Formats: sequence, structure tokens, C-alpha cells
Amino acid sequence: MNNIKMISYYNNLENYRKVDAIVEDKINSALDAAGIHTMQVAHRLKDEKSVYAKMLKKPDKYSTATDMTDIVGFRIICYLCDQIDDICRMVEDTFDIDTDNYVDKSKILSPNTFGYLSVHYICMLKPSPDEYPDELCGYKFEIQIRTVLQHTWAEIEHDLGYKNEFGVPKHVRREFSRMASLLEIADEGFVRIKDELNSYGERIREKLKSGDVAGVAIDSLSLREFMKYNQVYLDLITDIASITGAEISDCNADSFIDRLDFLDIKTLGDLIDNIREYRDIIDDLAQTSLSGMEIEDMAVSTGLYYLCRAKLIKGDYSKKDIRKFLIMSNTKPSMVEKRADSILNQREKYSEQ
Repeated sequence: MNNIKMISYYNNLENYRKVDAIVEDKINSALDAAGIHTMQVAHRLKDEKSVYAKMLKKPDKYSTATDMTDIVGFRIICYLCDQIDDICRMVEDTFDIDTDNYVDKSKILSPNTFGYLSVHYICMLKPSPDEYPDELCGYKFEIQIRTVLQHTWAEIEHDLGYKNEFGVPKHVRREFSRMASLLEIADEGFVRIKDELNSYGERIREKLKSGDVAGVAIDSLSLREFMKYNQVYLDLITDIASITGAEISDCNADSFIDRLDFLDIKTLGDLIDNIREYRDIIDDLAQTSLSGMEIEDMAVSTGLYYLCRAKLIKGDYSKKDIRKFLIMSNTKPSMVEKRADSILNQREKYSEQ
């Protein structure tokens, strides 16, 4: 290795490391502040072999290591393509941008060219004397922004050894283009799904506010919104939590969807009706089992647990039906028979209610 060509790399290595750490912290802080959830923020510092190889490959462009703009490199991998614009704004607000070296692959690829449509920035730190010395602001670094699917494409393309279309057989180019288009369609499709879910959630919230939920089917999203905003349920879970003084915590209640369906509770209207019908038994069951216990956090779905228990006790369910329900609710096989008997024994207590 030619130490004369590499001397600038060695002399500046410590500062590159400092820039790398500062940029990592700034990116993560800015993403958090903007509420942008990403899959990964990856970064690397080019080692001396990579730097030297690049200098040998392009000697006219890189006479010294400091001519390179990607010795420090970051890659922000987001989930959906509609996040890219927000991340670009974050990068532009956080760092000084070398606009001459900004690259948006989606704007430079020809319609029949295969490749990933990522965004590349060459950046520098903005002056901030209180945080770091001004000399660090002279070091350039690269930030790439990709979706998960764009990243998948880039990794596959790299693994297959195709950096561009030149020299690739025509039939292979066509196959690459077909696959790239599928990934791009999938990227846009996931955004449409997300938008539809958001729209559906908003419609559910509006129905909950108006009380018009009789025909709303119980699914993951409608059940979650119901537990957050329906006053009948909020009163129930608040009263149950007050038995132990517990704080109510959010949780995933998807496991209750099949259980409620088994008990013929299929809509939010059914759920409200059943809570009202079995409220006294639910309160008594919760009081009996929770009194004297020290519980700091109580899952918001606890009200659903006691509702199911109350309906099994009061409903016309055979022991076989109860066993099926308990197996569905992940009760340990060794406990199924014991709990089924317990539910049947409680029927006598509540038979007059």
C-alpha cells in the first residue's frame, strides 16, 4: 500500500471517527424529533483498504483520501416510500448539503433502466462551536435514503454482481426490469394500504364519537380504537383497575378477536350490549380475583378477559364448548379441565343474577 497516497487518510482518521459519531447522534435525534420510524440507520467508516482501492481505480479524481466524499457513510432505511420526502427534509434541515453532488436515482434513471431508486446526499456538519470544533465542518459524508424494498433490490443486485446495465445480456436486463418494477409497485401498494388503514381508523373513531358502532365488525383496528375511546369500556376497565390501584397500559388485544367471535360477539355493538348485560358479574369476578393483589400495570384488555369469563358462566355453553374456548385462549393443556370445572361450578353462584 502506497503510504504517501494514504497519508491524508491516516492524518484525518480520528476526525472522521468524530464526524461519524456526531452525525449518528444527529440523525437519530432528528428522526425521533420528527416522529419518523425507520427500520435501520446504518453507518460505516471506510477502512484503509477500501479507500486505497478507490484511489487506485480513479486516480485522476482522488489524489488524496480527503477528495472522497463517502469515507463516512450513512444509510437510512425506511419502511415506506412516502417517508422519503420527510427524511430528505430532515437531512436538509440538519446538515449543510453539497447540492452539486445530490442524487435522486428516481429522477435520473431512464424508463427502461433497472436499478434502485434511492436518494444520495453529500453533507457537511453545520457550524456549532458549542458542540464540536469548526474544523469538523469541513469533512464531507454521504447519506443514502432507501425503503426496505429498495434496499432489498440493491443488495440482490450487488450480490449478483450487476452494478449497471452495460454488458448485461438483453434477456437478463429485461428480467431485471420486470423485477424492479414489481418492487416499485409493491412499495407504492404498501403506501396505499397504510393510507387505507389510517382512513379506516379515522372512520372508526368518528363512529365511536357518534355512538354509531352497532354494525362495525370487530377486527384488530376497531377493537383497539374501541378500548381507547368507548366510554362504556373505559368505565369498565377503570373500575377494574381501581380494585388494585393499577395503571392501565396499552396492549395488543388481537388474541381476543377469535374468542369474542366464539362467544357470538362479532360487532362493537355486540360488545357494548354484552358489557352492559354482564356488567354486574364482571365486577364481581374482578373483585373476587383481584382484591388484595398488588398490581402496578393492568392491560387494557383485562375487561375483555372478564367479559368472556362472565359469558361462559352465564351462557348455555357445554363443558366441551368451554374446553374449546380455553384451548383457543392458550390455556395450558394441564389446566383446561380444571378451569372448565371452575367455570361450571361458578354457574350455581350466579344462576340467580
